[in-house]
Amino acid sequence: MKLAHLSDTHLGYYAYGKTAAGRQNQREVDVCATFQRCLDGILERDPDLVIHSGDFFHVTRPSNYSLIWAYKAITRFQARRGGRPFVIIAGNHDTPQHAEAVNILRLFDDIDGVRVETDATRLVELGETSVLCVPHKSLSAGENVSWARPVGAHHAILTLHGMADRAELDHFDFELKETRPDDWTYVALGDWHVHQPYGRNICYAGSTDFTEPDIWGACGRPKGWVYFDSEIGQLEHVSLATRRVIDLPPIDADDLTTEQLGEHLVANATWDDDDLPVVRQRVRNVRYGLEWPLPTERSIAARALFYKVEKIRVSEMPTLLSGSTQAASLETCWGNHIDASPFGAAIDKTNLKQLGLDLLQEVAEDETAPVEA
Repeated sequence: MKLAHLSDTHLGYYAYGKTAAGRQNQREVDVCATFQRCLDGILERDPDLVIHSGDFFHVTRPSNYSLIWAYKAITRFQARRGGRPFVIIAGNHDTPQHAEAVNILRLFDDIDGVRVETDATRLVELGETSVLCVPHKSLSAGENVSWARPVGAHHAILTLHGMADRAELDHFDFELKETRPDDWTYVALGDWHVHQPYGRNICYAGSTDFTEPDIWGACGRPKGWVYFDSEIGQLEHVSLATRRVIDLPPIDADDLTTEQLGEHLVANATWDDDDLPVVRQRVRNVRYGLEWPLPTERSIAARALFYKVEKIRVSEMPTLLSGSTQAASLETCWGNHIDASPFGAAIDKTNLKQLGLDLLQEVAEDETAPVEA
């Protein structure tokens, strides 16, 4: 059996205010284009089954552009596959907060071969293959149902959307041992945006594009999807081309003049002019009273889709546990603060951290609007 596993596509994601032809947000267009490359790559491998493990859309009510684009893309994809099975489960971004609201993924119900599960844990029977679907809503509600392999299935797949227990997490949705991967042909995990295997047949596929609130922590890791052949028994991460995300080496502004700082900014901006990447430049030890080389920053920003300069003043340089003084972004400080705070069990630290990161991104976009490309 050959299987394709993708996840966290986040269609409808938008950022930075830059528009494409037709006045559509450029990052929204980018994410759709990357998803199309993903579908094209899957078609080349010609798998028997495609699994999407949640967060198909970025929000519960995405723009008309993304809705129409996604429906047409999946319809074409399934037509070229002859309607072979494509199973989609809902993630936290796909799931409405109000119980009476209809999940937007129901849009795909009438496409040949597509099966969507949005609320409860359900078993989808596909001939000799059984797929146990555990959407985010089932996990978050603590639905007390068995995740046992169905009896008699020649191939059995478990797919779920949630955070597994990891050393860096105080709160998680399930323990990896609960999935019992040795019982299954394949276990498809969704929610974590970084590709992470936990064995020969269980992994997070990771996201297909850079849609995290803090993209800089992930920019060194490729985005993509997973191909699995049960006869070989080994998963393969297939990388996808995306718009470049660049985290430039930090600049130490201590003792630099305005002119020298501008020279350092230019020296770091080495990408091609037609590349238009998403870029972060950190500048440490910025002294109060230093005149900022704003014309230089604007000229560099014109060569990027988004150019974010993080100025770390001397008084804002935190001392880390090691005792060394290093720069930390607001996103990092916020995450560390939440991790260290003694919240009770009723507070979901993961969701609270995500909310803060989302708000920080909105503020960053507003503050840097004058220097966007």
